[in-house]
Amino acid sequence: MKVLGGFVWVLMVACAAARGETSGDCASAFSVPAEAGMRLALESRSAEVNLVGTDAREIRVTCTLEEEDRASRVHIHYRSSDGKGKLAITGGPNSVHITIEMPHQTHLRVRVPAGAIHIKDVAGDKDIDVHAGEVIISGVSPDAYRSVDAEVEIGEVRAAKFSVNKGGFFRSFKRSSTEGLYRLDAHIITGSIRLN
Repeated sequence: MKVLGGFVWVLMVACAAARGETSGDCASAFSVPAEAGMRLALESRSAEVNLVGTDAREIRVTCTLEEEDRASRVHIHYRSSDGKGKLAITGGPNSVHITIEMPHQTHLRVRVPAGAIHIKDVAGDKDIDVHAGEVIISGVSPDAYRSVDAEVEIGEVRAAKFSVNKGGFFRSFKRSSTEGLYRLDAHIITGSIRLN
């Protein structure tokens, strides 16, 4: 029976590997191979999340917690297939700061209930949805985007390079162009969006 159980476990691990699935936690750095130009969907627990583009061909997740002894309770799961990756971060205590490094050229889809989302040195489409908090995207060049749609239901939208500074209820900024490679869509129910 033990032999059969061991075989089943090995088979499950092999199937997960074939599907490009891997898991870890915040007790140690988590990394998986990644190619430039991929599409990455992130679904994270509420947290401060820093998304940073690098020259490395990997996705690397590191965490900082006030309660470091509970880092293993923050679970990380990654699945990839056909140039697309899905990263899920769940569980754990409050006050978690998460840094996710990825290739500079990465298309992002981000869903976080509440927190601060900072994106730096990442070129690609960006689809960001946060219920409450802030989104700060640095290095936004108007020429790089064929469409921009930034909307808050209560809060503010600031986009210095587009000469936009709006605050209050149901504030938005939309722009479209025949030029540019990427699409930027950011939505927050309560909070702020800054395109720097």
